[in-house]
Parts: sequence; C-alpha cells; structure tokens
Amino acid sequence: MNEDANEFIAELEKKFDGKIDYRTYSTWYASSNGVMREFGVFIYEIHGIFHFEDFERKPAIFGFALNSNKKQPPYIKLEDSFNKDEIESITQISKSKATTAVKQSIKPGSIPLASLFEKIFSPLVTRVTLKDGKAHFFELINHKEFLQHFRGDM
Repeated sequence: MNEDANEFIAELEKKFDGKIDYRTYSTWYASSNGVMREFGVFIYEIHGIFHFEDFERKPAIFGFALNSNKKQPPYIKLEDSFNKDEIESITQISKSKATTAVKQSIKPGSIPLASLFEKIFSPLVTRVTLKDGKAHFFELINHKEFLQHFRGDM
C-alpha cells in the first residue's frame, strides 16, 4: 500500500476507534432505497459495523484529467453502515436484475437468485439483505472471500 492509503486507513481506524478487521472494494453499488453508484465504493468492517463510502471520481486518461463541456450533476458523497447482526442473508443475483429493481423500486426479496446461465454469462452482484428488508448490492472483487468473512456470523 502506498503512503496515502496507509494514512487513509489510519484516519478511519482513529475515527471509529478500532482496527479494520476486513476490507474490500466494490466496483458498482446500489441499494433498495434508490441509490446507485456506477463507480466503486470502499467497504470495511470495524467492531462488527460494516461501513462503506465512495469517492469523487473525475474522468482521466493516464492520470490526466479530462475536461468536459457537459454539465455534470454535483457529487454527493455516499457514506453508510450497518451492523453485521442486521444481516439476514448474502446471495448473488444478476447485475441487470439488481439495476432494474433499484430503478423500478422492486422489492429486493422478489429478485431471484442468479441462475446457472447468469452465473456463467452475466455480471453478478452480491445482495446483502438486512432484517428490516433493506438491501445493498455490491459488485465485489471476490464474492467468495466476502461470504467467507461473514459466514461464521450468520
């Protein structure tokens, strides 16, 4: 890790008064309350609380910022969390079905699990369903590692 990343991690650990037990990255995020991020979010756990946040991402090529004449909506930072004890289930569904569900306010529980065909040919997302019915959708780098981290707690 570079110095900036180490500094960022240290700030988070100080802010939440604990050590990060687990961390990963999601390249896409959505939630059942209509929030969707086409760029990624950083996910981490401290003291059994699952935190995630995004960062403003400006378009760039080879590190050079691209200027656009197109009016962009203002960036609004996403920060959210939930307790591991609130997790009802962790499953995989197709990204297209998750996107449709979020855009059309479809109940997360009615989205079917990914079929074998979808597992082979479609991008998948991890659906984390909470006991209150809310769901978070993460396009994780490693679903199995994520699931393994939470398996003993469910």
